[in-house]
Amino acid sequence: MRRLLDALATALALLGGALLLALSLLTVVSVIGRWLASRPVTGDIELVQLATAAAIALFLPFCQLHGSHLVVDFFTARSPGPLQRRLDAVGALLAGVLFFALAWRAGVAVGDMFRAAETTMVLGLPLWIPYATMVPGLALAGVMGVAQPFRGRPAGARSSA
Repeated sequence: MRRLLDALATALALLGGALLLALSLLTVVSVIGRWLASRPVTGDIELVQLATAAAIALFLPFCQLHGSHLVVDFFTARSPGPLQRRLDAVGALLAGVLFFALAWRAGVAVGDMFRAAETTMVLGLPLWIPYATMVPGLALAGVMGVAQPFRGRPAGARSSA
């Protein structure tokens, strides 16, 4: 099961990276078009906003897997290693619950936007599509967060001082 979760997190992160690469190319084309011919790519800002949100959600499981989220340890930095590990486990569980809640709400939003036929202002793209791409990343990040205390320390976790 661990290998499957690791592979899924890596696959989603690679997909998010490919999405950001495509956005970078779109931005370059739009800027060059604006500069040379006063004709940027129509809807480039909409596409960048929607795809960036989707890419971030796709990166979350990989970040959770490797302990790459921001940790504010101002009050616990000098506490003993076992206490830090317990606090990190509680934090991972709470993050997992939060990611599940976000996945649930994003899923509800997908249904609402689909039924309401909401679209973007410039391109008229259905808004439910980018929201739907966020749900798997958020749900897998939830699984990673809940499973993390039982899997041991993540690869990028801080060392106990």
